[in-house]
Amino acid sequence: MGSISQVVIFGASCQGRIVLEVLRAQGHLEIVGFLDDDVSRQGTVVGGVPVLGDIEWIIANAGKRLAAIAAIGNNDARIAVANTLRAYGIELVNAVHPSAVVMAGTTMGAGNLICAGAIVVTGTHLEDEVVVNTGATVDHDCVLCTGAYLAPGVHTAGCVTIGRGAFIGLGAVLGPTVTIGDGCIVGAGSVVLSDLPPHILAFGAPAKVIRQLDGPVDWRRLLAGR
Repeated sequence: MGSISQVVIFGASCQGRIVLEVLRAQGHLEIVGFLDDDVSRQGTVVGGVPVLGDIEWIIANAGKRLAAIAAIGNNDARIAVANTLRAYGIELVNAVHPSAVVMAGTTMGAGNLICAGAIVVTGTHLEDEVVVNTGATVDHDCVLCTGAYLAPGVHTAGCVTIGRGAFIGLGAVLGPTVTIGDGCIVGAGSVVLSDLPPHILAFGAPAKVIRQLDGPVDWRRLLAGR
């Protein structure tokens, strides 16, 4: 990270508050503030930290060597915001809670969130903007592609691949060597024992394809468990 010691969090809602506490627990970065496109949040204070403005704020202040992290539950939006930040030369940081176990031999890109109590086992690779939520476990030699989201309590066996922007619901279990296609949604409590194609909804034990996802995902509804 070089000389960077300050960070801003893009997203001042639930995911942002989680990232705030993870970064505070890490303890080595000063949190300057939140950014949010929602005008009603700008000028407010969240968790004792001001909401400074929208993405234009950090673009205007990029010369001050600020880093950032996109803290957005919506996978598509998280990837898009992070890519915009990178395009302006802004460094993305990882937020890894000190209680998480990230074993030696794990590699990762940037902009990732690993929450309290998570375990990531050796040989695993996280690309960018991945979320490994509270108490989730990722066993050896898995690949979590950019924007993949593991809800709390998800457990994978070894050698699992989770595609770009895929969402794995609360408490789901993924068997060994399974591949989850890009943009898949796996329902809460599902047990996935075979590969799933891209852009489908699947759930059950064992999980079955329910339907194709042809349009935009209602992320607000999905993240609220509906």
